[in-house]
Amino acid sequence: MVSQICEQCGASVPLDEQFCTSCGSFMDPLRQPTEAAAPARPRRTGNVISVSSDGPVNPVPGDPGIEEFRLDEPAPPPPPPRRSGGTTVECPSCHAANPSTNLHCQSCGARLRQDPLPTAPRPAVQATAGVRAALAISGLLLIVILIALAFNIFGGDETASGSTTSTTVTSTTGTVVEPTRIDVLRVSCDPPGLGSLVCENLTKGTGSEYQVNWEELEQQEKPIKIRLDFAQPMTISRIDWTNIQDNDRFLQNYRAQGITLSADGNIVDMTYTLKDEPGTQSITWPALDANYVEITIHSAYRSEVVNGKVFTELAIDEIEIIARPSNPEG
Repeated sequence: MVSQICEQCGASVPLDEQFCTSCGSFMDPLRQPTEAAAPARPRRTGNVISVSSDGPVNPVPGDPGIEEFRLDEPAPPPPPPRRSGGTTVECPSCHAANPSTNLHCQSCGARLRQDPLPTAPRPAVQATAGVRAALAISGLLLIVILIALAFNIFGGDETASGSTTSTTVTSTTGTVVEPTRIDVLRVSCDPPGLGSLVCENLTKGTGSEYQVNWEELEQQEKPIKIRLDFAQPMTISRIDWTNIQDNDRFLQNYRAQGITLSADGNIVDMTYTLKDEPGTQSITWPALDANYVEITIHSAYRSEVVNGKVFTELAIDEIEIIARPSNPEG
């Protein structure tokens, strides 16, 4: 029998097979057979070719061993599959009959059995350098934590057995002091006042007044300065300014108009315009840790003739500081 050797698996395959019956590889028809008789010598006679596959070439058509076919005729059908005497297996692809010993179809090369193919083992996961570093750091931290816990446990026992420490926590709740009228330690004015109408009358609360000749100060372009000193630092909320209560006397005298407030606890001075009305008016003015307050009067409302009387003096009834101590315990 003429056969050929499969280049893939080395199996011996009949020469008329197109695919290896063992591994299914395509068999090259131009490959030289391993066991072959003398090579066939074709002979041409017009459109007829005679090919001898066994025995000598006979130029006479019809002789044994001579197979003739014409070029203008279709190729003859492939020979039926050979039977090996055993059972056959139908190809799932081309439905050709194959011997049961074939692993691949001898007609189309398709796989005849669907046994599971071997799979390669799953590659092991390779840890990157960053992952390895993180694992190393985590392990080191765990060791440090365990050592610290052990030290605290054994060290705490020794401390407890050797000595006893008592800790007393004292909670102090500060008392909130509401702002109120405070006593002024000292008051000074420039000018000091006229006769008995002196600067000290501003803080006595007796209804006595402080008066100066405003027309003379105005000619000299000199303001009035009033300073009030405290016994301790104060947090000021407001100043209550009181003019003469009687409306006729109020209008007959000059009345303070534009003033400037300053304190050692404030960086920026405050300028304020008083209302031209008798009685008390409040000036909201926050000042922190003030040891004194200085009030400068630099303008005044003009005096008016009432009942045939008018005066050149500027009159103030009282000045009150509404505050609270900055340090109540002190």
